[in-house]
Amino acid sequence: MATPSSKEALVTELDRVVRETLAYFDGAGRVTAARVDRWHARDVLMHFIYFHDATAWGLQSAAVGGPPWPLPTGADGINEVCRRLHEHESFDELLTQLRQAHARLLGAARRAPDLDKPCLKRSTGEVLTGRQRLELLARHWAEHVSELQAAAGAR
Repeated sequence: MATPSSKEALVTELDRVVRETLAYFDGAGRVTAARVDRWHARDVLMHFIYFHDATAWGLQSAAVGGPPWPLPTGADGINEVCRRLHEHESFDELLTQLRQAHARLLGAARRAPDLDKPCLKRSTGEVLTGRQRLELLARHWAEHVSELQAAAGAR
């Protein structure tokens, strides 16, 4: 079981990374034409919303004794669905939704009685704990921003 201090450290680190990411998208990320694979900065924002919410749903499900939250398909499929669902929304609307999803996730993580419980189930059957998800999200966000910045510099 995660101790209160280790839980807060995980939450604090995720919050730091998300704040840095949001600052990037409020600035250079808003206007970049850079891509990572086929994903532009807007596309990255769109899938961040879903994966933050899915993690919060999983943490909440675990907190009430429910099963790990199921992801319906692989990341590329989910990312494409997110892109299509959000394609009509402005950059500002996406940032607002992302800030709301982040607030929901922080709340769910802080209220979670045990971050070491399974909270998310990938379509492959792999199960991840709340701790693993928070660590993965922080790493994933930082990697995406770094990749976008590198791609922008290569132009």
